[in-house]
Amino acid sequence: MRLRTVLVGSVAVSSLLLAGCGSAGDGADVANLPNSAAAAGGLDALVQKAKEEGELSLYAATTEKSTTAWAKHFEQKYGIPVKLYRDGSTTLFQKWAQEVGGGVDNADIVIQNVYQLWQDAKTKGWITGYKSANYDGYDFEKVLPGTGLAGVVYPLHQSIGAVAWNTKVTTPAQQELLRKDPVAALTDPSFKGQIALGDTGGATTGGNYANVILHQADRYGWKWLEGVAANDPALFESQIPIAEQLVKGEYALTFGTDTLYNDYIAKGAPIEYKYPDPTNAALWMIGLPTRTPHPYAARLFLEWATSDEGHDLMATLGSGLGTRTGWADERAIARQPWYADPVIWYGMAAAPELQGKGFADFVSKVNATLGK
Repeated sequence: MRLRTVLVGSVAVSSLLLAGCGSAGDGADVANLPNSAAAAGGLDALVQKAKEEGELSLYAATTEKSTTAWAKHFEQKYGIPVKLYRDGSTTLFQKWAQEVGGGVDNADIVIQNVYQLWQDAKTKGWITGYKSANYDGYDFEKVLPGTGLAGVVYPLHQSIGAVAWNTKVTTPAQQELLRKDPVAALTDPSFKGQIALGDTGGATTGGNYANVILHQADRYGWKWLEGVAANDPALFESQIPIAEQLVKGEYALTFGTDTLYNDYIAKGAPIEYKYPDPTNAALWMIGLPTRTPHPYAARLFLEWATSDEGHDLMATLGSGLGTRTGWADERAIARQPWYADPVIWYGMAAAPELQGKGFADFVSKVNATLGK
């Protein structure tokens, strides 16, 4: 195992899930805030109150380029400036949790993709339910089963777990293995020293492992991970540098997320990927903090983000699969001759082995098996 950067996400997840500090306060200032546009007097009244507040603070773990472009559309539509703070899901959540725990309310909207952290925030009273006008446009039972998060967070777009490889670095024989069973191929000895893997504590990578090791234990399980470890994978804190190096041919393959590669492929990069069957989905979820500096601007942003317009724009900019009912996949990547629609497993959040401290224990065992 070659450690390229320190894996910190699992530590952050563990400490946050076990932390007991912080609360939503006594609620006196938030008790009368509307839980829908109708309760605010209608959308026009909500827009007016939001404009009076004058700005919005957005904490987002989605990529900076796509999120900035997305928020710009909101600014242009409503004339309300958006201040973006961007970081990875666990570190962003850690910053927000520390602020809330210290009585500082800087975030109007939070976007991140770790189910367990959202459930932790709900338990502590840090996020509040809100029924947007497009509430019925989301199949919460399908995409957030057993989480208790319906209407507390809304899914935007999905990053899907995929095994990606460089077609110029891999041999025809290796590519045949990958197309036949991309998960099993990761254990093939011919890939020794050619694999790069991301931070296990992240929602995508952690979910990928949970799907293969726990959900498909009869096919792969922990013995599969031992086979991957035998191939001496390089471990990275983030999947972003993995994507860059895979495109350059520094590594042959990775088990990561599809959205990191779609733009590269559109520009002609020699990358192909295949989804496990089934595969894990990491949902980018948007939530409304209980206490915010601009409560009406926050509610207006949530209305816009969960509308067909806002949702579809984020899915397009993020190159991921949409989550609202009726969304049509018109992405260029879906027209690639090798592309096949994924069969998605949404069970990570409700998996009994990952409840409470279970997720942190699972991550620790994955890391230990990989030799971290």
